Formats: sequence, structure tokens, C-alpha cells
Amino acid sequence: MFQKGDYISYGGHGVCRIADIRKMNFGNGEQLFFVIEPITPGGATIYLPVEHPKTPTRMRPVLTKEEIDSLIQSVKNHEMPWIQDRKNRTAQFQQILARRDTRELLLLASCLHQRKTEKGLPASELEILHKVEGLIEQEFSFALKISRDSIGSYIQDRL
Repeated sequence: MFQKGDYISYGGHGVCRIADIRKMNFGNGEQLFFVIEPITPGGATIYLPVEHPKTPTRMRPVLTKEEIDSLIQSVKNHEMPWIQDRKNRTAQFQQILARRDTRELLLLASCLHQRKTEKGLPASELEILHKVEGLIEQEFSFALKISRDSIGSYIQDRL
């Protein structure tokens, strides 16, 4: 189980710190809650019931440098195929964003960068690329203790 002070990746909020674990009552009786604070300024405090079945699927430890390097290596000789049908492609991209699987996000970023270089991207896919980059950059820069601007070079150097 996570402890107070641990850093985690939590769904769409990215890297967060577990500020506390305490009993609280939000109308369903007293329950134990994780009190989570995003590391980005202005993020709202999040209260997650420890015993809720979805809680463990939404939070995981922040990746280590070794895990990041391993993930980068795992995508080195792989690529995500481009889906020709725009509607199906957008649906697939949205599913990947929702799952927040870092390996899939790396493959998606690579796919979108390649397509952007070869043929350009429409605004909607540029927006997806920026979201994907933001998710990767935030966690990688936190874990590696380097600036977000350096993450692209860090990844490229290992590919």
C-alpha cells in the first residue's frame, strides 16, 4: 500500500504526492482516504477512498529511471501503425490517452511525430500529440530530475 509522502502517477492528474491518509466522512460513513495533491501548481486536492475497487487501478508509483530507460528500449524497434480511417484513428488515440499506459503513450508520440514530419497533422491530432507529450514530459522530468524541455532529447538519445 502507498504511504504518506509517496509520489504517484494518478490518472489524468499526472504526478501527485500523497499528502495524507486519514479517516473522513463524506456522507457514506467514515472511510479511510488517500489525500492526494498534484505537483503542478493550482491542482485541486483529490480524495480517494482507500478501499474503493477502482483506486488501485488509477494510481501507480512514479516510474524510476531504470523503468523509463527500459520502456524507451521496449519501443525502440516498434512502431504503431497509422490507421487510415480518421474516426477509428481518433477513437484509438483517445483510448490510449484514457489508459495512460506509458509504453503506449511513447508509441503514440512516436507515431504522431513521424506523421507530422512526413505529412503534417490536423489540429485535432496536434492537440493529442501535445497531451501525450505533456503526460510523458511531466512524469519523466520528475523521475529523472531534468527539465521538461530536455525529455525529448533524453528519449531520442536512447532510441
